[in-house]
Amino acid sequence: MPIRVIEPALVDPPTAEQLARIINAAAASDAPQLVPVSGDLVRLRLAFGWEDRPTPHVFIATSHDGQVVGFAEVQLPVWDNLQMASVDLHVHPEARSGGVYDELWEPVLSTVRSAGRSLVLGDAWAGSPMELFWRRQGFSVASRAAQRRLLMGDLNWSQLDALYQDSLKASSGYDIVAIPSPAPPEWMDGLVELHLAMNDSPRDEIEMEDDVWNPDRLRAYERAMAHRSIRLHRLVARRQADGALGGHTVLAIEDERPWLGFQEDTAVVHGHRGHKLGLRLKIAMLKRLAELEPQVAQVDTWNAESNTHMLAVNDAIGCVVVGRALDMQRRLETAGQPVAADLLVAPGQPVAPGQPVAAGQPVAQAQS
Repeated sequence: MPIRVIEPALVDPPTAEQLARIINAAAASDAPQLVPVSGDLVRLRLAFGWEDRPTPHVFIATSHDGQVVGFAEVQLPVWDNLQMASVDLHVHPEARSGGVYDELWEPVLSTVRSAGRSLVLGDAWAGSPMELFWRRQGFSVASRAAQRRLLMGDLNWSQLDALYQDSLKASSGYDIVAIPSPAPPEWMDGLVELHLAMNDSPRDEIEMEDDVWNPDRLRAYERAMAHRSIRLHRLVARRQADGALGGHTVLAIEDERPWLGFQEDTAVVHGHRGHKLGLRLKIAMLKRLAELEPQVAQVDTWNAESNTHMLAVNDAIGCVVVGRALDMQRRLETAGQPVAADLLVAPGQPVAPGQPVAAGQPVAQAQS
């Protein structure tokens, strides 16, 4: 089956539409609660990601009649976890019996090895063909997660107001402040600390190191969201006594799907816990959406099943589980040594099974 590499920053609209078609068909089969994506959303995500840089590697599988039937994305962290790679595989349901997963996995694995990465992460909807494929490749379940959904039209505002008043009493020494994006320079150090607080979230068995955040990375995240036509709503809890930031919550809304909200980070710094700041921030965000974004009909959020504190907050405000997912990982047998440069695929040459692909190098299609 022909496999080719595309340049993520230069994906053309017809190709992006084909990739979106595969994502939507797979979702309809494995996770019908997901909202379909457009080619433009896929194109922008591949070009800018979450940190204003393109996805490092994208492999496309095509049938012998030229139809795109699957693709793979390989992420190589650059700020932290330099031992790790994360992989997303997307295969059209009609092509899953044709070995497309295996065909894509060959160049993915060689690329991960050539980058010197020793830990591979992948995810899957529970019970899906993707889970079965990861298990067949030696992956094990490292964490179990759930997608929860909040329907704005079903909110019980009387109950939420009562919960908010309770949280306000517990956190009376704090103010809730909205921070624009990009954030003013005087807020940057405090916002970096809030992002670092996410390192306290449960990881279960995932062999990850702590995330590294600094002003440069935070600015890159803000730029990426702007380039992807995503606006951020960001609320922070600021202690009145000294101005210290104790927690934050961030929600993202795409211009193309303005009725859909995506929950980004919600975190409370260790020394500020015990004041119901997480609950107060979440409800304050819902109030903000009702006032400023009345077109938002639903908000989706994802949490590890072991994150009992945040799950309790989400359940209290009315979230319901709509899907269950798995984070899976595999430690590679040969750890961490980059492949010699003269063994890598050169631009314009086909990818042979098991042959490493140089980072950022486009290659011609491969036949198998």
